[in-house]
Amino acid sequence: MSDSLAKIEALVPDFQYVDSDHNRIVLTVGFSASFYFWGGHTPEKRQALIECVEAFEAAYRGELKWGCHPDTWKTLRVGDKRLPSFRDYVMTLDEDDSVEWYVASGDDDDAANEYAVSCHTERGWMEGQMSALKFRVPRALIFEADHQKVLSDLIFFCHERLAPFHGHAGLSAITTEQQIEWEPEELDLATRYLALYCGDSFDALQAQNGIKSVDWLTFIGSALAQRLGGADAFIAYCRRFGVESTPHGSGFFIRAGEYPQLGPVDEPTPDAYVRVNAALRPLRNGNFGSMGTGSVSGERRFNRCTSDLWIRRFDAPGIWPPATFIGLPRTPVGKVPSKKVKLKTGETCAVHGRYRHPAFETVAAGDDDDAPQVVLMPGDVAPHWLKLGPHGEYLGRDVVAWELVAEL
Repeated sequence: MSDSLAKIEALVPDFQYVDSDHNRIVLTVGFSASFYFWGGHTPEKRQALIECVEAFEAAYRGELKWGCHPDTWKTLRVGDKRLPSFRDYVMTLDEDDSVEWYVASGDDDDAANEYAVSCHTERGWMEGQMSALKFRVPRALIFEADHQKVLSDLIFFCHERLAPFHGHAGLSAITTEQQIEWEPEELDLATRYLALYCGDSFDALQAQNGIKSVDWLTFIGSALAQRLGGADAFIAYCRRFGVESTPHGSGFFIRAGEYPQLGPVDEPTPDAYVRVNAALRPLRNGNFGSMGTGSVSGERRFNRCTSDLWIRRFDAPGIWPPATFIGLPRTPVGKVPSKKVKLKTGETCAVHGRYRHPAFETVAAGDDDDAPQVVLMPGDVAPHWLKLGPHGEYLGRDVVAWELVAEL
């Protein structure tokens, strides 16, 4: 066992949650990869999706034990004739259907299973909604040379075939197929490990607005790189922070160090993650919303405020975790600017804050503002805003006079 893996395994008693009533793991740390891509309603992209799912099944077929029937979501064992193959299922759909799939290892859907592959695609009649492919494997595989190559090849293959707008891979909080039940525990876990990717349940719903956060591997598509001026400008901008963006297929891979980390909060924040976060901050969605659902009986879950704090955790020390959750507002924190500040695309930021796209209707005080926003710090360059077609067709980029709406 490598030293990096041994360090993580020593923390299992802290990050692994067990349902004692049924003696099953319901929340733990695994290695996951997520790809957010356009065109999931088209025959070409569905064929690519079939190839990606089949590549995962070929690599880990012996581990997959059950799946959700795509029509009823009833749990069936792999091999049951009522559970179609992914290819056969997709071939029955038209462009206005959504491809929905979930197959996993383990005994049932009430446990956090180590292996799983899932997808959900946009429908032909939708506009501005992305498709997603996600898979996960045991955390140990990325640290073991013989397994690492299989996993790395699979990630690169999915990237080549799906041409994602963006995506990420690394150590993440994994839980049951129905993730909502264990959201309070996931928030608890997020307060103890800075480099652990959390709250991905709603990522696909906001994926068209940029990345939510960085991971050990972060994928940036060529269209998203246009927010910083295109491929050459993007590569040069990343190098300002000592970050290399490696061209691959229709985009770039950015890696935060040799191996993924957990980043316990009582240890120094992993520098590689901090630098990647700084380089990609202008591509980040500054108005993500909530990474959690509403509280059922008073339990604490991610809301708009705490989600924003978690997303900004690598921006500066002391942002996350909060010293206390008591008294935090429902909406993201920030001071009303003392004067009007506009920051035009290409200009360097001087005021740390949240900047709003001015072309969207202003909302009443206290209401949720869904306009595109970006969080920038002194020295960051203000990005373009992309003009995209209904299914992500790149139409160009706009120069924006971003307006400061909250000082941070």
